[in-house]
Amino acid sequence: MSMRQPAENIERVLKKLIEERDNEAIINFIDSHSSDRNEKFKSSVHQLTVWNDPETLQSILTWGEEKSLTPATGGDGCQDKDNPILLACQEDFRRCMGCLYQHGYRMKEVQDEAYYEEDKGCVSQRSYRMKEVKDETDYEEDDQVRQFLRFHAASNVCYLSLEFTEHKAFQNKEQSTTELTTEEIDILDQIDPLRKVFKKMKDADSNVEDFQGSSELKSNYIGIKKKLEAFTGGILTQCRSMHEVKTILDHNPEDDDDDELDDAYTNWQVALFEGHKDLVSHPNFQRYLWRKMTGDGSINKEIPFKFLADKIPNLSSTSKFRMKRALWNIKNIPLTILTFLFCYPFVVFADFLKKGDILFVNPKAQEERKLKKMWNNVEKQQTDNEDNPKGCFDYFRKRMHIPLFRMIPYFFIKVIYLTLICFSFLYPVDPFGANFQETDKLVLIVLLSVTFMISVSYLVDDIIQLFRPKHHKSFWNYFSLLTHLLLVGGAVIASISYHLFYQGTNLADLSGNSAVNVGMAMVSFGAGMEFFCLLQWLILLETTGPMVLCVLHAIKDALRMVSIYIVLFVAHSIAFISLYKPFHPDPLNTTQQLNTTKYVLANGASALKSQRGLISTLFWRIIASAGPEMVNIKSTMDPTEDFSLEFSHLMGLVLWGVYQIIVYVLMLNLLIAVMNTSYSELWQNAQRECKYHKSCFLAKFMEPLEIFPVPFRWIYYLARAVYFCKKEKNPIKQDKSKYFWLLRELILNKQEAEFEKSSDDKINDLKKDIFNELR
Repeated sequence: MSMRQPAENIERVLKKLIEERDNEAIINFIDSHSSDRNEKFKSSVHQLTVWNDPETLQSILTWGEEKSLTPATGGDGCQDKDNPILLACQEDFRRCMGCLYQHGYRMKEVQDEAYYEEDKGCVSQRSYRMKEVKDETDYEEDDQVRQFLRFHAASNVCYLSLEFTEHKAFQNKEQSTTELTTEEIDILDQIDPLRKVFKKMKDADSNVEDFQGSSELKSNYIGIKKKLEAFTGGILTQCRSMHEVKTILDHNPEDDDDDELDDAYTNWQVALFEGHKDLVSHPNFQRYLWRKMTGDGSINKEIPFKFLADKIPNLSSTSKFRMKRALWNIKNIPLTILTFLFCYPFVVFADFLKKGDILFVNPKAQEERKLKKMWNNVEKQQTDNEDNPKGCFDYFRKRMHIPLFRMIPYFFIKVIYLTLICFSFLYPVDPFGANFQETDKLVLIVLLSVTFMISVSYLVDDIIQLFRPKHHKSFWNYFSLLTHLLLVGGAVIASISYHLFYQGTNLADLSGNSAVNVGMAMVSFGAGMEFFCLLQWLILLETTGPMVLCVLHAIKDALRMVSIYIVLFVAHSIAFISLYKPFHPDPLNTTQQLNTTKYVLANGASALKSQRGLISTLFWRIIASAGPEMVNIKSTMDPTEDFSLEFSHLMGLVLWGVYQIIVYVLMLNLLIAVMNTSYSELWQNAQRECKYHKSCFLAKFMEPLEIFPVPFRWIYYLARAVYFCKKEKNPIKQDKSKYFWLLRELILNKQEAEFEKSSDDKINDLKKDIFNELR
């Protein structure tokens, strides 16, 4: 007790000095205890971090650096749980975090050697690390609270930014135009805060659910994800031009060439494909996406007869703009369709004799390649003579690499395909019964065959899309696959079975279980689903997009309640079948007729005489109610009595009433309430949701794959094979130095703006407190 008391007194004195914020007294006290100076220093740093006192903390750390007590100067580390920067990250003490980071305190996913290596001749940094890996000696695998706290600290955007902005690659360099070395770029790729934030958001989504279902800390992880997404949006907000937005969003750390066949995601693709809706709906992101759709502004904006709109009197500016847009469409839609059908394939085949890159290298990248050849004096004279003139290939290359023009053939072919489907249903023929003497039937068979081949092409493309990397997969992908499976499978079953077994027979005379009618039922559902896909087009329109999303969410709500309906339906079906079993014929003795003399089912309850009728009656009561006559039992002994009220007979009425109250009144109103809730939630974020789904639809046209839509996709795959055979070995690589310098500048600007806002808020709060005291 005598040895423990002085130690407690020493700690109490140190704590008092820290509370008084006496820097010199704290330093003198730590320095006077030379035997355990390191422990006192660590205790002071930890307590000052807890108190969120960056000024005193900076003073103590500066003294500790002189005495080689900080990690940056070779000081001893501490246990992970006592790491002060871990505490600062968890509590979001940003200024303390900056002080600690400056003096070598680090937090990392695993504990290994120093994070940064100094130049030769310098002492290596020793850093505090945070372990995120699961350690049996540290904590149990299912400790969700500890796992969340560690994830919370590791997801601190301020710390993720410090790792990047304070990296030595940016130190002692005067201007942002300084080129970074390959080694520096490789390291910066690993600590890119934007990419780390994307990864943390993905981890937050994965932590929302665990083995038992939704995590108990689901709302906490969602809160972290919102903060991370706000950081990415803040980066775009700091951009001062679309050129800076393009530099940030176009970055691809694994891209080593300038063509459009990238194996990894760019920043904008990560945001879109991983569902970061707040970032995608950001005005700068939307503007960037539209510029990409117009070929980075290279689209020809010349409008024919635009003077007509300017000369019309009393026409608002909005109406004039719409009229000019209509005139532009009148010019470019037919032109694009004609060039696609009669020029694109021949131009691509002709390009096979040159470089075979017309689909994969955009005009800007091609110009940069030409300039590179000129600067390297490689066949300069030949380059000047052959490559500089703008010819036929340059014209078509420019049109092919404008995604907006890729949409026109896509919609055109889709409309033709839907028209052929309707035509096939209106004039059905046996495709195997072709008679070349009958011209009318021959034309119908040709159209039917074309429709079938297009359906097969769509089915093959849907299967390929499922296994394609770097491709966004949504509900519509799987829905399209199921649609074309039904169309193709049903057509094959119906055609073959009809030709082999039922040729010349009226389908109405065939059994509903026959192969022909089964196949036609599949085709009918597939055709309906094909037209249902048109809802995806309506999302593109500002007026109908939010309503379409509301309809789809309402359908999802109804599907989620199907399991409840099934349980209620089965439970009441069992009860009704058991209760009305005496009035059913014996299924084991089909020769014996049902003979009831005293009690019979009322006229309105005749459907309950069979199990099929009973189940049908219960099912349709889900959407429409009925009176008690559906289950009444009548006594033959008393003709004046409309229905019997004896106990078992009355229980049938009670069960019928309970069933209708639950299914028709309670469940139907509950479904309406759920749909209203979903509608309200969706409508509050209607613009965000609509912009996100619209962007997902437009994004697929960014890929060169969509230059040739189905059923012309084979041309793309052939061109791709030729391109890989002729691909240049030393293409132009993206300027990553420019990206990293710009990202650092934007982060610093964002931090400065947040600091100024925080200072203003504190001043305003202080003014309010003073005003309240004076009152």
